[in-house]
Amino acid sequence: MSAARGLAEGGWIARAATAADHADHVRLFNACFHKQKDLRTFAWKYGDNPDGPAIARVAVEAPGARPAGAEGVPGRVVGAYAYMPRRFLRDGQPVVLMQASDAMTDDAWRGRGIFTGLDQLVASTAGELGVPLAFAYSGRQSLNGFLRNGWRILGHAHMYRRSFRHRRALLRVPRLGKLAALAAPALDTLAARADRRRLPAPGASELRRIERFDDSVSRLFAAAAPRVGLVGVRDARWLNWRYVDTPSRRHECYGLWRGDRLVAYVVAELADGQAQLIDHVAEDGDARATVLAGFTALARERGLDEASALLFPHDAAVPALAELGWRGPLRHKPFRDIFPFIVRACRADAAPEDFTMTRWHLADGDRDAEHNAP
Repeated sequence: MSAARGLAEGGWIARAATAADHADHVRLFNACFHKQKDLRTFAWKYGDNPDGPAIARVAVEAPGARPAGAEGVPGRVVGAYAYMPRRFLRDGQPVVLMQASDAMTDDAWRGRGIFTGLDQLVASTAGELGVPLAFAYSGRQSLNGFLRNGWRILGHAHMYRRSFRHRRALLRVPRLGKLAALAAPALDTLAARADRRRLPAPGASELRRIERFDDSVSRLFAAAAPRVGLVGVRDARWLNWRYVDTPSRRHECYGLWRGDRLVAYVVAELADGQAQLIDHVAEDGDARATVLAGFTALARERGLDEASALLFPHDAAVPALAELGWRGPLRHKPFRDIFPFIVRACRADAAPEDFTMTRWHLADGDRDAEHNAP
């Protein structure tokens, strides 16, 4: 449904969102996604992004159109949606794409075309600005609406995991589970020793905490970025906005140095019993293996139960993690083991080859969520 039809058939009117709408963004977001965000989230997300301000729209109740049972003042915001600009390299050349974010509708207004209408409006606006494509990792509730609106599933990101506790797996051994579980402490100790042996020898390289990214990361990204396909630009401004200066401050960033040269970084969430690999860049295979081994060892040293990473199957990190004992999904259950990656054209001249999954090189941090843990 278009925004014009929203007024005619759905009883809502679309308009540009402003900072004055952030209280309604908070109300809708917390209700739709069962979170506890505040005004800081939307000032950061929609206004502070160094790649540019969001194209944000809200749906407002039209006069006399309130559904039965709906509450609130007349003319209130009943839905919201946004595209956030993201600088990419496409085959080595700069291009701006859009990341779909925060499809939100008041419960009493569902089924009135708000999400699909706002998506069409925002995509049209992005196209007029010269943006060829929008992308998203779709959630369960939004996927059907996305697909009805011309989005395509290009493939799936897979969840890779590494357990640091053998007991649960051993208990599942047929008929011998309780006996086998007695070996868990010894196996945990052996695995911990193996993880430590994979760390760099003293003096070879050094893994240390990054409090803020500086211009050295631009040199690293220039050396590491794929020459073919689409990859989001990593520089100090974007990385500090995305991982350091967030409202919740949930990320930890570590760099790997050889002498005075930054050769890799990793961004992680370490909370609630789990470690999550959010982002990493490495200039070569050795640096990638070392920084991922460092992340794995760090997660174990924190006493966490499990580490996880959401990655495209063609990501260079997948074989490196397999060498560290990580495993991919066994059952491919949607929204638990695999997550749909979707793309839509904002312009008729969008390149058809960009609708191929293997051309995309993204990390978990390229999703629109500020952080993963609750």
